[in-house]
Amino acid sequence: MDNSLAHKIKSSILYFFIIALSFIIKICYQFSYIFKRVYYSACLKASLWEADISVQCDSKVYILGTKKITIGKRCRIGRDTEFETEEYGIIKIGDDVRINRGTTIVSYSKINIGDFAIIGEYVSIRDANHGMKLNMPMRYQPHDSSPIEIGRDVWIGRGSCILGGITIGDGSVIGANSVVTKDIPAYSIAVGSPAKVISKRKD
Repeated sequence: MDNSLAHKIKSSILYFFIIALSFIIKICYQFSYIFKRVYYSACLKASLWEADISVQCDSKVYILGTKKITIGKRCRIGRDTEFETEEYGIIKIGDDVRINRGTTIVSYSKINIGDFAIIGEYVSIRDANHGMKLNMPMRYQPHDSSPIEIGRDVWIGRGSCILGGITIGDGSVIGANSVVTKDIPAYSIAVGSPAKVISKRKD
């Protein structure tokens, strides 16, 4: 066997070895991803008041406080999402809701998120604020809380902030990085800080 043929055989063997190794690594990665989703989804369901068996989460989700949280069917929760309920707070999430990574939802009263809602990355939804009287540091003042109602089929863009006492009507869109300080009517498109309605959704 001449050197040229031997070199070709070695190159072919090396090529197929690399292909096989890449395939094995890909399979292991996919298996690891599926396992993590199953594991973290099971941990999430075990931590809550109530969560449908179909709920999925991509990675670790943080559950703090009294854990008075219910999540409906076919919801998906992104990694590093944080839920917190304190005092009388309740968080209720409907069916087919998508909450993307890094979102924080904190309730001292009640937060309701309707079916089919989409919550972008790093959104903050909080129904309470520290008191701001002058007679003591704000850190130690009791919270002022008011319920938040987010309707069906609402899309809240990345980095937005939803304050207490707000109702966002069905089918509305909140632009990225908006601060919602007042109610938003159904099927509105609102942007800015504070968020203002700029148009209506159309067919």
